[in-house]
Amino acid sequence: MEDRLTECPYDDACEMQKIEVDFAIPVFMTQEQQRRLYELITDIVKSPWNQFHEGVHWLAGVGSRPNFSQADAVFLGKPVDPNTPASGEPTFDDSVFHMETCARPFVSEKERERVLRERKV
Repeated sequence: MEDRLTECPYDDACEMQKIEVDFAIPVFMTQEQQRRLYELITDIVKSPWNQFHEGVHWLAGVGSRPNFSQADAVFLGKPVDPNTPASGEPTFDDSVFHMETCARPFVSEKERERVLRERKV
């Protein structure tokens, strides 16, 4: 799925896989600020240079940061935290506002046609 719709046209763009912000003190974020952050991340994800010809990439998770069990982390392909339980339901850290994207190939010709129509390709 590495075949992107376009090359990034910006010379000053940097390639990254995560964005992290650690605040020096606890901060408050309004619903409007959360909405704007959601829109910004969605804009980044939906940029043609961040989309694949034969698949989709979208903002899939927004909310408190999940803490997965070791078994779930392995299943989901996430880093395993040795301090989490071996199995069981995830817990959530409400002190961290978490956003996560997902990407995958098209699952059907119908989805492919719909997405390509929306992209106007």
